[in-house]
Formats: sequence, C-alpha cells, structure tokens
Amino acid sequence: MNKTDRRQSTRYKAAIPVETEKGEGLIRDFSDSGIFFETDETYSIGQVIEFSFLLKHFVSDRPMRVKCTGETIRVEEKGQKVGVASTISSVTFDNFNMQGVKMLHG
Repeated sequence: MNKTDRRQSTRYKAAIPVETEKGEGLIRDFSDSGIFFETDETYSIGQVIEFSFLLKHFVSDRPMRVKCTGETIRVEEKGQKVGVASTISSVTFDNFNMQGVKMLHG
C-alpha cells in the first residue's frame, strides 16, 4: 500500500532524551512543526502535552533547555514502547548553569 505523506516540513532523525509531564522518552524525529518520541507512558489523540529536552551544544558554550507545548496527533504501539507524534505550538529556550543538573544523555 502506498501511503501519502502529508508532512509539510523536513523531518530530522534523532536520539535525544525528552522529558514530559508524565515521564521520560526518546525523541526519534522532529521538524519545525512536530516531534515523534517513544515512551512508556500512554497518551490520547488531541491531548495537550508539554515536553522538554536538553541541547548540550547549542549556539553558546552552555547547554540550552528547549521547552515545548503541543497536541498529540498520533499514538502507536511500538513493541514495549508507545510512539507519540505531537505538533509543536510553542517553544521557549532556557540557557542555564550545568552545576547540579542531572544529564540524561552522555
């Protein structure tokens, strides 16, 4: 079956730890308008979610926490994990001091 891809933006593959209000997961791909991540938590289509991830090497020498809000548009079972596709409706960037911060990704 040939499935038409309706995405408007280029997707970029990734393996970046992500934190949500429900727990943790791993970003698998993203674009300027959406994100797909895997997690152990359950989500519903249409659910508003907040998530954040750490960019260790951004424009400056300090890491950047990216905080996003979006809406779940697809949920799929992927073996032991749940795949979640979400829009990105808002983004904020927090530049912070690394002292005392638990790193999710080495």
